[in-house]
Amino acid sequence: MENISIVLVGTLYGGNIGSAARAMMNMGIKDLRLVKPEEILTEECRNMAVNAWSIVESAPVYSFLGEAVSGSSMVIGTTCQRGRSQKVREYAPRELAHLVKGMSGNSRVSIVFGPERGGLTEKELAECQYLINIPSSPKLPTLNLAQAVLIVCYELFTCLEQPEVEDIHPPDFEYPTQYERAQMFSHIEKTLVSIGFLSSSNPSHIMLSLKRLLGGELLSRRDISIMRGIMSRMEWFVNQGGDLPPEKVRRP
Repeated sequence: MENISIVLVGTLYGGNIGSAARAMMNMGIKDLRLVKPEEILTEECRNMAVNAWSIVESAPVYSFLGEAVSGSSMVIGTTCQRGRSQKVREYAPRELAHLVKGMSGNSRVSIVFGPERGGLTEKELAECQYLINIPSSPKLPTLNLAQAVLIVCYELFTCLEQPEVEDIHPPDFEYPTQYERAQMFSHIEKTLVSIGFLSSSNPSHIMLSLKRLLGGELLSRRDISIMRGIMSRMEWFVNQGGDLPPEKVRRP
């Protein structure tokens, strides 16, 4: 995260700079760069930054975007208008986080956010090799500046800093549907009531424990098939097998 810079261009309100700095520090990013801000070290900025005030105080101020990103190997622009540039592909933050992961180990990566009104200009977007568009509702697609910074920084943090979670399921694992799970437990309850293990008047207490025991994330469709096969065999034995001699019980 040390090689990632957040660049705010033409920010109108100091409070938004402070909020963006706080979002950065939440996600372990400390390099803030400002390009021609309208306000910087205001009281509102300090109030919104809280413990990230040091990020604001140390942020260099530039006259134009090219200066702020001159040392970067990857420059990423943000836009709320999907399809704004026909020549540059637009990525969701999560998609681009994986590209940043491969680059930021030994090269500077800058992520550029435009002013609150209108965003980055076409000239500024032309200085970016990649574009980020944060998916949002078409009824209100525009995010607050600090919200956008937080979302992008969060995706970077989870991709770069968090250990990858290994899939605990085998390659051929088949996930059961919730309906299949419910049918299995219904079958178990019916069978256990029929053999007298559960009370027909109040089976829920024991069934809750059985659901915790059997209903975990490792339950597969094959497991459900096996369990229901066991229940069916128990039902058969209760109805017919109990009257058979022991040597016949194994073969219904």
